[in-house]
Amino acid sequence: MRKYIVGLAILLTLLFVSCKSKTETPQAPPAYKTVVLDTTTAVVYSEYSAVLQSESVVEIRPRISGYLTKIAVKEGQWVAKGTPLFKIDDADFVQKVNSAKAGIQSAIATRDNAQLEVNKLTPLVQAGIISPFELETKKGNLQAAAAALSQAEALYEDAKINLGYTNITAPISGVLGRIVVREGSLVSQSNNEPLTTISGDGNVNAYFSFDEKRLAPLRQKKFQNGQHNPVGKSIIELQLADGTIYQYKGKLESASGIIDRTTGSIQLKVVFPNPDNAILSGSSGVVRIPATYSGCITVPQSATYELQDKIMVYVVNEDNTVSRKTINIEGTFGKEYVVSSGVAAGDRIVLEGADKLKDGVVITPKE
Repeated sequence: MRKYIVGLAILLTLLFVSCKSKTETPQAPPAYKTVVLDTTTAVVYSEYSAVLQSESVVEIRPRISGYLTKIAVKEGQWVAKGTPLFKIDDADFVQKVNSAKAGIQSAIATRDNAQLEVNKLTPLVQAGIISPFELETKKGNLQAAAAALSQAEALYEDAKINLGYTNITAPISGVLGRIVVREGSLVSQSNNEPLTTISGDGNVNAYFSFDEKRLAPLRQKKFQNGQHNPVGKSIIELQLADGTIYQYKGKLESASGIIDRTTGSIQLKVVFPNPDNAILSGSSGVVRIPATYSGCITVPQSATYELQDKIMVYVVNEDNTVSRKTINIEGTFGKEYVVSSGVAAGDRIVLEGADKLKDGVVITPKE
């Protein structure tokens, strides 16, 4: 009886296991969204911090010494050429003009008297009444009087010029910089600082440093591996300090001819139009130089993850196992990386959730 019960228990166990194995189905590998890589054309921007300077920045300095009696403008104000800026006390200069004018009148009288003496003695010499020596003396006096008149006239012109210098006007149109003086200040040509500056209308230059190793490809009408040569073309963008992109594009026109041996870089210049004076001289920005890559591979940034400072993706093999690959990045194109190596056209990569996978894991790819 006991043997019968044991045998029955074994039979029931086998029947239970058999039924369970028939009802369970194998679990499918996890599904991951994937994408097949293909070639495309992408524009990659290389960015460089730049200092912006107006092409025409003029320092306003006094030509004479004196006390300021009026400041007619304000900092940051746009002024047209010829606009009055500063007024220097002109009382002394008016007096000098009047004195020089009187000097001319005196010199004219002296010259006229000398001329009369010459005219009076000439017939007497011709008649042999007096010695020619006396006439020559009078002619010498006439020449000296004429020279004195010329000198008086020059002093008068100088006095008028200096009087004009008491009115300081804008030599060009543009935007005023910081005004370092106040009314009542004593100013002179020897002042270390200018009264102010004017950033002229027109172009603004963006200066930035460029690695000498990348200069040769630039000169060879290439930039990185791209096909755009920015030299002489208005294709360069400028990102302003507030993060916005400037409405006008710039042109790479020149570079300094000397490489800084301490940094291994060379200074380049990009010229941007500045018709509205939207860019102030001395401000900062970011120069963005484009390079077009034809037939390149791009990988969505969402398909990548970082591991030990390397950018990784998972490539799906023919047996649906995944393999981790390191990719090298040339730059960004929107929300995608432009890849120089690591993957190829036709490769299928995991689009999302790559950071959760491991090498050799089997997945179910889905579009």
